[in-house]
Amino acid sequence: MRGTVWPWAILLIALAIVTVVPAIDIGASTWFYVQGDGFPWREAPLGLFVRRVVPRLIVGSAIVCAWVWAYGLFRHRTFFTLTTPRMAYIAGTLLIGPGLIVETILKPNWGRPRPESLVQFGGPNPYAPPLLFAEGCTRNCSFVSGHAAVAFWITAYAFLLPDRYRRAGMALALIVGAAVGAMRVMQGAHFVSDVLYAGAIVVGVNTLAFRYLIAPRQAVAEATA
Repeated sequence: MRGTVWPWAILLIALAIVTVVPAIDIGASTWFYVQGDGFPWREAPLGLFVRRVVPRLIVGSAIVCAWVWAYGLFRHRTFFTLTTPRMAYIAGTLLIGPGLIVETILKPNWGRPRPESLVQFGGPNPYAPPLLFAEGCTRNCSFVSGHAAVAFWITAYAFLLPDRYRRAGMALALIVGAAVGAMRVMQGAHFVSDVLYAGAIVVGVNTLAFRYLIAPRQAVAEATA
């Protein structure tokens, strides 16, 4: 179980700070806003790559895992340690975290307007704190970041690494999630708090699923080895 709690703790501390100090949200977005041009990173090549391609690559990796797992069932073998419980973990965390909680429950219903629509950046809406329902958005709203949620979801793979590699894998996964989230902030699509809450939700789901679905099986396997 080593290396399965610290990323969750880091994200909790960070989102607590940004919730208590909401000026961080406005300040961070202001850095990337250009008067008259809006948020230039929105149409920059790297920004377009992160927005359009990165989520497909990450979801595609889960689909590849499903194909490898299915092929293993057909051949009565296990490839790349993709057992049925591990495949259930990969699919389940992706569907529950980014899929159900973020894209189905929060984004359509929270109502938080995106930074690009705020009065500070030429839009019609006032700033809405992250934990309050708002009325400035009716669909695909700012809270929380779907792109960041999908990117932070790759911590699910890190949890499945052997103990000696898990910390490094987790650090890399968190860096990827933070980088994708930062780009969405730079594009005026999300606040820093949107990114941090997305990370906390997804890493939390991954942590709980690993603790109760995968870790007990690993302990039994190690005890009988």
